[in-house]
Amino acid sequence: MLQATLAVLDQHAALYATNKALGKAHDELAALVAALDPTADRQRNAATPAQPGAVKKQTKQLLARRAAEVAAALLALADERDDITLHTDADYTEKQLLRQPDADLLRISSNLHARATEHAKPLAQQDVTPQELTDLSAAISTFQQELTTPRTTIATGKALKQQMSADLRQANNLLRSRIDKYLLRYQRPQTAFYSAYQSARQTINTAARSPKSPAI
Repeated sequence: MLQATLAVLDQHAALYATNKALGKAHDELAALVAALDPTADRQRNAATPAQPGAVKKQTKQLLARRAAEVAAALLALADERDDITLHTDADYTEKQLLRQPDADLLRISSNLHARATEHAKPLAQQDVTPQELTDLSAAISTFQQELTTPRTTIATGKALKQQMSADLRQANNLLRSRIDKYLLRYQRPQTAFYSAYQSARQTINTAARSPKSPAI
């Protein structure tokens, strides 16, 4: 694994202290291994993203309740005015709203708020206060935030996984194109160092051929 290869280089650092090219390559590898460490925050975030649509039950219940309260007042106003369009927009009970898919509940609640704001003056005669509309607006905002945040997390997790894959490719390329070649200079004078390095590299090559084993 990459960590084993880095450990060999660390253990024998004194042998190549004057080799600036190998020292620089070692530092680059160490940075990539640290980024790919399973305990790193970046990798944990990429591995366990939140699921889309993970709206809390109480948030949905609160929105349905607030929207139903306003809908009841709008429905009464619609019947009073014989306004079929307003009646259609407001004809929802709390139970009906709870059964709606999240996106539909958000759309319906937003429309109820807009219609109630439009008819604020006549609704005031039914004791619908500005605070009720403010409460509905707050419930809509909270619901919308919880509805969209998991999707943002999913996108972030995907981007992190892509970055980790790029780091892994970069680390393997660093080994093949530079460090493997640099180590040839130590094959005869530092046999133990070279053999330990080759053993660690063989582990990486074997893991790379196995679809079940990540080469980290």
